[in-house]
Amino acid sequence: MPKKAGSGKRFPVGFFALFFFLVAVAGVVYFQTDLFRAGPSERGLSGLVSVRGSVSLEQLALSAQEIGVINQAVAKYRDTFSKVDLIVNTVGHVDTITPNTVLVFAVELQTSGDLVVKSWSRKVPRGKMVSQLVGYMGKAASEYKEFKRFPDVKQNFKTLYI
Repeated sequence: MPKKAGSGKRFPVGFFALFFFLVAVAGVVYFQTDLFRAGPSERGLSGLVSVRGSVSLEQLALSAQEIGVINQAVAKYRDTFSKVDLIVNTVGHVDTITPNTVLVFAVELQTSGDLVVKSWSRKVPRGKMVSQLVGYMGKAASEYKEFKRFPDVKQNFKTLYI
């Protein structure tokens, strides 16, 4: 006996609704999170950050997590600082940089105006450098905002050290 047209199994409408809902959720997860994307180390350090001194960015061997933390800080203070320069040197001759390697570290933060906010050089183990940078950026941003609150103070210099 021949089959009637359309007599095959049909999926309930709820199945299609569930399927499209799951596809939509997967799309949101894919585009709104880093779950399926390359890690921060593959995306790299923000273009607003540069490294100068005797230690190169490659020698620092920043982890994906450290790059993510730096990029978040740069994004957070983007309205205050338009450029971040890290000046990193070693203490003595060092072939390989490890988390315990002591570095001489300073930061220069370019503001949206003509002012540069600079830190004094400090010695810091490589393993603590990123947390020092992020902490300094927060402190520099609050100090710069406090400085700008008083327009009656003579603001005719180009560098603010903190």
